[in-house]
Amino acid sequence: MEIYTRLEQFVPPAGGAVLSIGNFDGVHRGHTRLIEQAHAVATRLSASVLIMTFNPHPLAVLSPERAPALLSTNAERMALLAQAGAGCCIVLRSEPELLAQRAEDFLARLVAHCRPRALVEGPDFNFGRGRTGGIATLEQHAHRWGYEVHVVPAVHCAELPTNPTISSSSIRQALRDGRMVEANAMLGRPYRVSGRVGRGEARGAKLGFPTTNLEAVVHLLPQHAVYAAVAQLPDGTLHMAAVNVGPQPTFEQAQPRVEAHLLDFTGDLHGQRIGLHFLARLREQQRFASPAALVAQVQRDIAATRALAAPRSAVCAIPL
Repeated sequence: MEIYTRLEQFVPPAGGAVLSIGNFDGVHRGHTRLIEQAHAVATRLSASVLIMTFNPHPLAVLSPERAPALLSTNAERMALLAQAGAGCCIVLRSEPELLAQRAEDFLARLVAHCRPRALVEGPDFNFGRGRTGGIATLEQHAHRWGYEVHVVPAVHCAELPTNPTISSSSIRQALRDGRMVEANAMLGRPYRVSGRVGRGEARGAKLGFPTTNLEAVVHLLPQHAVYAAVAQLPDGTLHMAAVNVGPQPTFEQAQPRVEAHLLDFTGDLHGQRIGLHFLARLREQQRFASPAALVAQVQRDIAATRALAAPRSAVCAIPL
């Protein structure tokens, strides 16, 4: 995928562009529907699909305390957008000057530099200073600047009993609640966090279950609990893993951690980056009366994790 960081770098193709603008955090099934619709419009118009996004999230600049926790890093977004079919992406730096532009002025810049033949957005699309621009703004100027406006209806997750609207915020809430199956259904793949492997206190190894401890994780962590996951190693290999997210109450350890016991793996990953793709929540965290009781439960967690080996085929192993 071609990636640009300034509007001036992009040279519109002869047939023009079909443009979709958004944050695309997590690149979930709602986002992929937008890209699919953009491709359909582009095919009809003999144009090219262009995605535009922002880094960091605009709220991280305008109101850091309200900035949403990340579902994906910028590099992961680019890889996921490419897998979803985006061939070209402009990633604008979220700077105060850009975010202070009036919606009409920002739209005029897009038209001048991108030559959009059509814009494809969701019903809640907003842009410009104070998020005052929206679908109505796009439609107001469509005839003047010669582009079409296509509104893709909200996408619902029919696989879930409540048929929720798929959005980055609904996925974040599901993760905070530990509803991993629901979050994954809305994403369309197992949720992944990544980090660098650090040194732990070797408690797991002493109990017979060595753990890999992730540090420098920037993603939203799911609810404190024990999960079945797939570990993605730097060489691309995958291993099932039983993962503890949170403190270690049995050992009076209050600092939350991400600790993964990789099944059928031996080796030293210290200092390397790995990914953890969460498959399912196994149980809540609990304090055990003795290390022996903890060992018995970990053995049950490992057995439950092995039972979920089949879903490894659904893991989206994007680069670390």
